[in-house]
Amino acid sequence: MSSGSSESSGTPARGDGPVVIVIGARAPYMHRLYERLGAELDRPLHVLACSAREAARQWDLPDPTAYRFEVVPGLRWYRSAVSNLYINPAIVPRLTALRPSVVIVNDFAPTMLMAAWTTRILGRPYGVRTDGVPETDPGRRSWPHRMIRHLLVPPARFGLGASAGSLDLLARYGLASKRLALAPLFPAWDPPATAPSPKAERPFDLLFCGILNEEVKGARFFTEVVLACQARGRALRVRIAGDGPLRAEMQARLSAAGIDAQFDGFVQQADLAAVYASARLFLFPSRGDVWGIVIQEALQSGTGVLASPHSGAARELVEAWDCGLVRPMTVEGWAEAALRLLDEPALRTTLRDRAAPALARFSLAAATAAYQTAITAYAR
Repeated sequence: MSSGSSESSGTPARGDGPVVIVIGARAPYMHRLYERLGAELDRPLHVLACSAREAARQWDLPDPTAYRFEVVPGLRWYRSAVSNLYINPAIVPRLTALRPSVVIVNDFAPTMLMAAWTTRILGRPYGVRTDGVPETDPGRRSWPHRMIRHLLVPPARFGLGASAGSLDLLARYGLASKRLALAPLFPAWDPPATAPSPKAERPFDLLFCGILNEEVKGARFFTEVVLACQARGRALRVRIAGDGPLRAEMQARLSAAGIDAQFDGFVQQADLAAVYASARLFLFPSRGDVWGIVIQEALQSGTGVLASPHSGAARELVEAWDCGLVRPMTVEGWAEAALRLLDEPALRTTLRDRAAPALARFSLAAATAAYQTAITAYAR
């Protein structure tokens, strides 16, 4: 298409179209990524969301300044606090109007499949970005999920994965390894210029931060560990940041045991640094998180970490870099490990020092670079 015909038709010339990212709903770290990416790109960045926010989230997000954001009309089925189904047919005319140079779809909802097909009809490339991992992949046991993945992944020109597990997942569904790149997850806020020392005065011993459920976050298991520590003669001060269906149960059990526990409810991003800095040890008894940004938030705050092996961050960050403790989910084992970390500040200092290079590996800069490389290589 010549530049003259492009001007007369009012549509962008080939090579001038925006970058479009299709997502389910924004999270704070995503806003941070899109702000940086939009500021660095040589063309506009549009983020099209299936929903303004997930039902279980209460994040306050600032208005975009470096990218354009809009919610595409459609159907949303909130199946659980961590599972949502989006069907947004309006993505088809919206992408047709934008004429993107490249599209990046996030994960495997039907809306993403519609976006990918539309992009191919327009003669443009698309990539798939996921934070999913084989261990928690619904495609292992559900043929509709598996079918969408087989339709969406192999034709993609490139893949971006939040972890090594995510890249493995894309490879299993047929995307060649040479087309894959790690685009890690990272906190939505920067740590203080100088992280508090593990030896610094921190009023709380144990911290839990996340949705208060058992099936994913292990909130009931956390309660059992606290009670087991008390049974060993240690009355600990506990802080619980987050909300969810187990809040009343946790409050009742800890109160009945005479344990000093502070429940904050949902905490906004701007206040999280102070929350992490108030505790000596962060417990992450996940039963199946694809990653776990809360681990990075704790580490960058100088807070010790004890985690289950059932998250990407525990395996690829804490365990791989030996910057915290990862233990199987047995109550007595966790009580022993927690008390050891609390009683050995020198060990917490050693683990904190090991965390610094690891956190640099999983950073906003690394994620932005991965997106930039893919966009530069494939945008038309």
